[in-house]
Amino acid sequence: MTDNEKLTISEFHEKIGKQTNGGIWAVLDNERPTKRELENALELAYTSRYHWKQVGTLTNDVRAVYMISRVFSHMMKGDSAVHYANEMLELAEKAEREDSSNWRNFDMPFVYESLAKAHAAAGNKDECKKYIKKAQDLIDKLTDEQDKQICQGELDKVSC
Repeated sequence: MTDNEKLTISEFHEKIGKQTNGGIWAVLDNERPTKRELENALELAYTSRYHWKQVGTLTNDVRAVYMISRVFSHMMKGDSAVHYANEMLELAEKAEREDSSNWRNFDMPFVYESLAKAHAAAGNKDECKKYIKKAQDLIDKLTDEQDKQICQGELDKVSC
């Protein structure tokens, strides 16, 4: 944002929501982030969720909670990761029904991938494997090759 940029409050929330969400990926893609980088990523994830709750849809909230769970998984804080992953699943099931204009066919594979990562971080191997299978089944049905590749790339990082 430049000093001369004028935004409505809604535009501001959307812009910050996008920027904070996008800033998390560099940490998640790093194989060995520092403790401070992970703490910063968690702060970004909570900040993103706050801003999306101001102007976003239910689908935006699912995606924001996805990032919170993913960061906790990366931190190996399994209980927190599973807590947010379960919240995300509840929101996702509701979003599929009530926010169909924003919900995409790649959203649920990401939900299951995040659940698998959360259960892996918590040491729940059977649950991890269950959600890997659910994610893979949906990824295999994706018709957009780019979506399929991105989803598969994230799922391939899960190790139960």
